[in-house]
Amino acid sequence: RTAVGCLLELAFKVAAGELKNGFAVIRPPGHHAEESTAMGFCFFNSVAISAKLLQQRLSVGRIL
Repeated sequence: RTAVGCLLELAFKVAAGELKNGFAVIRPPGHHAEESTAMGFCFFNSVAISAKLLQQRLSVGRIL
């Protein structure tokens, strides 16, 4: 949960223009987790959660 929260904080600050860019070095990275299944040490897919929330809350259309 801490890793997801750190990435969300960074993503929202970049999207809002508070920061020019950012790079999150978080563990676990979340890349193994699926939509409804944890895998490896990844319980949440941090990038997918951040992307979805940016789309929903800030109407961000494009996410790289």
